[in-house]
Amino acid sequence: MLSFNGTTCDLYAEMNAEALAGDIRSRLYAEGVRMSLLTLVVTDPLWWVAIAHTVDGDSGAKAEEAVRAAEMAAALKAVPTPGTSEVLTACRATGRRVAVVGDTCVPAMESYLDLHGLRHLVGPVIGRDHRHPTTETPGFDLLWIAASALNAEPSDCTLISVSSDELVVASDAGLQGLGVVSKYDKRKHLAASTADSAVVSSMRQLAEALMSVPITTPPPAQIAGL
Repeated sequence: MLSFNGTTCDLYAEMNAEALAGDIRSRLYAEGVRMSLLTLVVTDPLWWVAIAHTVDGDSGAKAEEAVRAAEMAAALKAVPTPGTSEVLTACRATGRRVAVVGDTCVPAMESYLDLHGLRHLVGPVIGRDHRHPTTETPGFDLLWIAASALNAEPSDCTLISVSSDELVVASDAGLQGLGVVSKYDKRKHLAASTADSAVVSSMRQLAEALMSVPITTPPPAQIAGL
């Protein structure tokens, strides 16, 4: 499994998430929803989408539509992380099935993959559309749905991600984890996220390792050359 935002591309770099969160918050306030001043520091638009859904269905739908529109626009400008195409090509060449997973709307993810000629290299695309809106960080649900879509057990799957938080969730969900060093998390943070997570320096290094390690060798640590 390949995590979408941050790993495949930096979608949020093309979005003003703080302004989007502020717009949703202001709309809710205008509708008469009163909130603690502490919520002013929350700049995650998806958190506000979840809050809007607790108000009523119409508020939730409007907030979701605002975020989806921003994600669709950002998908047209997002640039692939160097090595992404090589990783997906290596997976295809070695018989590894790939699902792309992320807390982003599926149409934006599909649009991005199509735009950069990557869609044919992946199978299921599992996004926010597959889960119930919640203020909690996406947990096991999307990963388990992706594993099911791949007709695989979670224990047979590996999540590739630049986020140590996502690697922790993957481990708790029964998946193996493989971290990619980035501006978001350094090697020591990724390596410390779980006891069984391996780390590579870049997507290109991962692609080279995938081509040299048979699919019958499951541990991510061996793929990473550790």
